This record gives sequence, structure tokens and C-alpha cells, in this order.
Amino acid sequence: MVIVASALALGFGGTAAIQKPVVKACSLLTKDLALKVTSAPNTKVFDLMPPEEETVGAGSACEYGDIRIQLDAFDAAKLDQIVKADQTWTAVPGVGSRAWFHNNKNRYAELMAVTGTHTLLIQMGVPIGGTAEGIKPKAITLANALLQKLK
Repeated sequence: MVIVASALALGFGGTAAIQKPVVKACSLLTKDLALKVTSAPNTKVFDLMPPEEETVGAGSACEYGDIRIQLDAFDAAKLDQIVKADQTWTAVPGVGSRAWFHNNKNRYAELMAVTGTHTLLIQMGVPIGGTAEGIKPKAITLANALLQKLK
């Protein structure tokens, strides 16, 4: 699964402008939290496959079941550029200092957020017959839980 495929397709790679300790994304995306927000039809995947962590830019990514998160892979200015370049991102009030949601062809629900010195990107799989809009409340719940841990 590739996070924010639409953003990457636009060529907005990048790293955080301020060097800071890398927060390990998988340390934040616990099994309990993933199970709370997943839309996976079979949650046994969380028992069978451990989370996978990787370095992304100056940050970290974690893929766990149908959820992928990236912390500090992009800086806030890059997220702002993505939103300006692709008007399909919609503002999400009440998440971080600013956040946006995107329907990636009902394959993935995507959410980007900025808080303090951190950026967060979330991609959650949409089950067959579902919609990204239907996953949006879970993506918001996940974003708020993760951002709370970053304080």
C-alpha cells in the first residue's frame, strides 16, 4: 500500500525541514488502536502479520493490516502544496492545527494532518462495497488518537 498516492504522483516528496528525533510510527499504531479503527473484514490479520516499519524521508512509516501511517515524511509546507495542487482534498476541522481528507477512488481513505512540529498521513483501506466517506470517521478517530500521543 502506498500512502497518499495522489500526493506522490504530483511529485511532492520531501522531508521535514527541522531535524528532530524520528518517532517510530509503529510505536504509536498499537494493535488495540488498529483494531478500534480497522475496516478489515477479517481482523485476524493483526495476529498473523506484525506491523512493518520503514524509514520514509526524515520520518517513519508503519503498515499494519489495512492501515498505513507516515510521521514526518513530509513537512507542513509540502502538505499545504499538495492541497493547493489537488483540490479534491477537503478540510477536516478539529484534527491537529489543520487536516484534510481525500477519497482515493474508494480504494483508500486518506487523511493528512499537521500539529506542532509533526505531520501525519494516514491511509486506510476501503472494504469491497464500502466508500472512503464511510471510513472517514475512523480515519479521524485514528488521527486524533495518534496526534494525542505526539503531544
